[in-house]
Amino acid sequence: MYYTTMEMIAGMYDRYGRQYAFRAEDVTSFDTWRKRTKERLLEILGFEKFVRTEPEAAVLRTERYDGFEKRMMTIRTEPGVTCVFDLFVPEIMNGTAVIHPHGHGGGRVKTAGTQQEIRDALDGKTEPFFALRMVKRGYVVACPDTRGAGERREPHAQGDSEQQRRGNSHDELLKLGVCFGIAPIGWMVWDLMRLGDWLLAQDGIGHLICAGMSGGGQQSLYLAALDERIEAVMISGYFYGFKNALLEQPENCACNYAPHLYETVDMGDIGAMIAPRPFYIESGRNDPLNGSRGIENVTEQVAITAGAYALFGAQDKLIHRIHEGGHVFVAEDVPEFFDRWRMK
Repeated sequence: MYYTTMEMIAGMYDRYGRQYAFRAEDVTSFDTWRKRTKERLLEILGFEKFVRTEPEAAVLRTERYDGFEKRMMTIRTEPGVTCVFDLFVPEIMNGTAVIHPHGHGGGRVKTAGTQQEIRDALDGKTEPFFALRMVKRGYVVACPDTRGAGERREPHAQGDSEQQRRGNSHDELLKLGVCFGIAPIGWMVWDLMRLGDWLLAQDGIGHLICAGMSGGGQQSLYLAALDERIEAVMISGYFYGFKNALLEQPENCACNYAPHLYETVDMGDIGAMIAPRPFYIESGRNDPLNGSRGIENVTEQVAITAGAYALFGAQDKLIHRIHEGGHVFVAEDVPEFFDRWRMK
């Protein structure tokens, strides 16, 4: 016999959840709601405790390929905090930079690839991954290590074994931050915002977009909701109701959790904050992260977001693609989605 707490916690969600739910009836009330909700999210994620600093950018290494360069770089995002990222720079830029955070299971190599993986894709031995597809279209692509992953792991998670490289320090970051009212996703999004500052300060870059899968989709969702400079966004494998997908599955990574999050919004409300900017959502029908109710737990949240787009008459800017797979990044027509946005 086991005596658990889950049933009681689920009841708390029903009583106290979504106090900042999207319920606006026109654009004016939407603007008021969005401002109020953004302020609350910034508060519960810990932004008031973050400190701006000069980026102190440095190029550590450069690899040259046909038509583009890949630069390993660092910038400062807070005093004493370094963000390392790979930057794909095409010979002919189209004026737009893509922030492309990675998901779980490793660091930025998941999005930026190794030198051998890049050469194999360019030689036609493998399918080109998303960053290569985008840089070939003239986009600058920034692939950062998420705070707590890759070369930004805390001491307990550092090492070169396969298990260590695939691990992260998000449990540690939650424990370190929660007593200050800081959530790991707050730190992650702050880093992406400061990366955005640096990108927009570079010659030839005037626009920012973002795209990510799984934990990278999580970061992209929050970034686009909280930073209006993100002009278009794509997320994959990360759009579902909190109760079924996170509260009932607390074994998920600690980066998903923040003080007072369930009391504040659900994921569809965060998505609504992005309206009316172009927004592409990709879901796997058989993705276990959708939660106990499967794809229904996703479509309910998309419907909340769609309500915000309807206020602007911008239904065509919200796309939801459902593939028949699991937790995988397909993104088949996403480069074309971003190209269409650029041409408008």
